[in-house]
Amino acid sequence: MPKHRPTNSAPPAEDPATEAAPTLENEWLGLMASGRAALDSELAFQKARAGLVFKLTGKAALWGGLALALLFFVLMALVVGALLGLSGWIGPWGATLVVVLALLLATGGAVMAVLRAVKALGRVFDDEDAA
Repeated sequence: MPKHRPTNSAPPAEDPATEAAPTLENEWLGLMASGRAALDSELAFQKARAGLVFKLTGKAALWGGLALALLFFVLMALVVGALLGLSGWIGPWGATLVVVLALLLATGGAVMAVLRAVKALGRVFDDEDAA
């Protein structure tokens, strides 16, 4: 056993008069400093998050635009292929008529889907105003 071991393991008693009691002003200043640090940290986080969202949105828009352009070319190849394939059976004018009618039907279906979506969106906002 070491010789320098203290016999009393309790910490020395401090004089309550020498301890600085926290004041309301000190507590308030500490709270304000903590709040300011939390706000600064949250603002930095949201700024970094917004930058990431902006970067990813740009990439998504770029890839989406490329996908739409390629889809356009696919549809053009389909139209040309349909014209070439049908022209042997019903002639070039008949093939053109059939392809145009098919495209008009597809366009009408797409327009009807858009109108249904817009009406549903309008109902959502009408229900929100009534509530």
